[in-house]
Amino acid sequence: MTDQSPPAAHGRHRRSPARRRTLTVVAVVVALVAAAGVITWLVRSRSSTDPAAGPAAVTVTAASPTGSPFDGAAASAPVSAGARCPGEPLTVAVTPDLAPTLTAFAERQDLTVAGCPVRIDAVDPAQVVDGSATADVWIPDSSSWLPRATAAGRTVGPDAPSIATSPVVFALSGQAQQQLAAAGASTDVAGLLATRKTAAPIRVGLPDPQRSAAAVAATLSARAAVSGATDARPALTWAVRSSPADLPVDDAQLLARLTSDPGTAVPVTEQSLLAWDQDHPDSPARALYPGPGGFAMDFPVVAVGGDPAATAAARELATALTTEPARTALLAAGFRAPDQTPGPAISAAGAASGIDPAYRETSDPPTPQAVDDAIRSVQVTNEGTRMLAVMDISGSMLAQVPGTNGADRIDLAKDAAARGLGLYRADSDIGLWEFSTRLSPTSDHRELIPISSLGPDGQGSTGAARLAAALNGLQAIPDGGTGLYDTVLDATRTVRAGYDPDRVNVVLLLTDGMNDDVNSITMDQLLSTLAAEQDPARPVPVISIAFGPDSDVAALQQISRATGGATYLSQDPRQIGEIFLDAVGQRLCRPSC
Repeated sequence: MTDQSPPAAHGRHRRSPARRRTLTVVAVVVALVAAAGVITWLVRSRSSTDPAAGPAAVTVTAASPTGSPFDGAAASAPVSAGARCPGEPLTVAVTPDLAPTLTAFAERQDLTVAGCPVRIDAVDPAQVVDGSATADVWIPDSSSWLPRATAAGRTVGPDAPSIATSPVVFALSGQAQQQLAAAGASTDVAGLLATRKTAAPIRVGLPDPQRSAAAVAATLSARAAVSGATDARPALTWAVRSSPADLPVDDAQLLARLTSDPGTAVPVTEQSLLAWDQDHPDSPARALYPGPGGFAMDFPVVAVGGDPAATAAARELATALTTEPARTALLAAGFRAPDQTPGPAISAAGAASGIDPAYRETSDPPTPQAVDDAIRSVQVTNEGTRMLAVMDISGSMLAQVPGTNGADRIDLAKDAAARGLGLYRADSDIGLWEFSTRLSPTSDHRELIPISSLGPDGQGSTGAARLAAALNGLQAIPDGGTGLYDTVLDATRTVRAGYDPDRVNVVLLLTDGMNDDVNSITMDQLLSTLAAEQDPARPVPVISIAFGPDSDVAALQQISRATGGATYLSQDPRQIGEIFLDAVGQRLCRPSC
């Protein structure tokens, strides 16, 4: 069996710097004794009626391979806890939120494995997948990890029986719950996403889906919730782009974030939320079930490494952990049974917690392809950005927009652009131009912010703050024209000149008019030049947002087709926020959207 370092001190949710807690169970979990080709597992529990009667043994047998590391102990009689351990300890890597319950159960039942200790390690499942943690038996939170482990070269299985379940819910603070109610939104993930259109949106906090099965489940639930809706792409983009960066994968740490960031909803298991509320009565979380398309964690027990002895051990460990005492312990800790039957902890949760004992997940387990697609969608949507935003400040931008109490196009466009660009994180590089006609003796555009990082600028401010200030300062020129063609060509050349292969390089154009610069290149010249300079290895799509009745949508569509971009038409600049989201979401399908 796998040799491990000495166990570390542990608590309910504490972890070492390597994010791994080692919980040594000196009393053993299951007993494996090999003799005459049979592995005999002995589970010893103290008599509940006569403590003086000594240990009682339950014997389970399974076929044993030759050379089991547990060989050497007699199989003809139960082995007491004091017997010499015939082999190395069985190491079990358990998802951190389940490890304390299994550890307490083992200690309380005084379980043994032929006198051999079973070492329970609290390990993030991703560590087993990437090989940074090893074990003989693995209990991750979700079966969705198993194909990923196999793809990474790990040998797991062949069996994967579930010992418990827990639905993935979105945890809300009391404030977020009030925001949801004030918005009149449905109490499911679709309602959560709909708040993006309100003045008080609730962000969705998604940890790295490569390291969090709950994040994968949340992503798939969101996709199911808006499937077929006309605004599906903006909604899903919001779910990903609004998430705070670098969120922890640990449920307890995620729940703790609600205290400092109450406007964010985070995906955790129902059991974790129950445990949090019990430990933190002054800052309880509220459960929001995703609705149709939700998923439950299923906590499978699998062998790791292909060792036949470990395979037998995993089977017998699963048997021990599905006995009535184990079931009772798991239900008392807030887990559900493998068939999703709730226990007393769930039934006792008050209505204020949002916990619903009657809730059942009806979705089929996600396929490996669905999991891969969910991970990819988050990664692509979050890819680094190198963008040049180009804003029209021609005279037509002073036109008032009906139904806005006198607001003009430039003001609404600035506000919408600020909200849209606010979706980009500090690691994005964004520049800003304004354009009209003859803003200088030789150019129709003027650079306000060079393409640069939105992060700290080394002068006590950030690039994001400078960009916001520049946007706020935009002023339309009353008699200014629209130098569209020259500006588009200059913008694509500028972005391509500093092309970053590790980012999405794009021109974002916002305009309400058509080219009226008599001294500019023609449309045919623009398109032929764009085609000649287009480099498939260094694409620079032009995303155009046209608003107002005078926009030359046909010309913008030709520009977008020539560059692999897209054109959006909005009669109301207030819709630009949704357009920004859709444009970012097109990364998943470009250039064939």
